[in-house]
Amino acid sequence: MLAQFFQKRSARLSTPFFFRSCNVRFLCCGAVATLLSATLFSDLSAQEEMPSEPSPVVYSKSEASIGKSHYLINCQQCHDADGRALANIDYIAADLTAPDTWYYGESPLHIFRSIKFGAGLEMPPFKDSLEDETIWQIVAHILNIGPRETRPTQE
Repeated sequence: MLAQFFQKRSARLSTPFFFRSCNVRFLCCGAVATLLSATLFSDLSAQEEMPSEPSPVVYSKSEASIGKSHYLINCQQCHDADGRALANIDYIAADLTAPDTWYYGESPLHIFRSIKFGAGLEMPPFKDSLEDETIWQIVAHILNIGPRETRPTQE
């Protein structure tokens, strides 16, 4: 009899108080399932929107000059006009002239992804405010201000 008492007591105490009710268990499981599915579906939609290869715009000098105007409107606040991100101490922004220091990749596709979907906590996503063509033009400009070997070469 004493053994049964301790078994029931230990079973009752080992269950956290918020899981003692059956309804709460189902509510918590439903919330976890909802969060998990939202995360999975957002990743899938991001993959569907992500191109598999860079646009030809990236290799064009004329598109890079158009991208510069979009860059000055959308990116200058954090990355400065020259791309070095030295003047603004309010934001932690990447030095766009030194791709070897970037955390999220230095290929045109990686740059496109960082602009479109954001990168880390500091870089906001621009998927709702910029068209893909505009993002590719900005990528061309970023490559143009970087090392000589990454600069667009086509007219």
